[in-house]
Amino acid sequence: ATPEEKLKGDVLALQMEDHYVRAHTPLGSELILMRMRDAVAELDGMAGAQVHRSWWVARAAVTGVTRDGRNIRLRLTGDLEAPVSRANAPVLEAAGWW
Repeated sequence: ATPEEKLKGDVLALQMEDHYVRAHTPLGSELILMRMRDAVAELDGMAGAQVHRSWWVARAAVTGVTRDGRNIRLRLTGDLEAPVSRANAPVLEAAGWW
């Protein structure tokens, strides 16, 4: 399957790892050789946001939020946690992510 085909389906989150993107799904995760920007573009129309420079999260995958001082992490389906950048925190909070 092409990298684009691997992103079709139920994506919970994308996580950048070096030159790869790790696609997290309910069935597990897989490394795909593509840029984060291209991977996010493939999910066009799917409700979600780039919450950190190295993470994109599907809105439906968020189950809660953890705060530790100024650090914010989103709890996701499948025991995943994604960091929220300080720049994105006010935008996501205003949009009702937590």
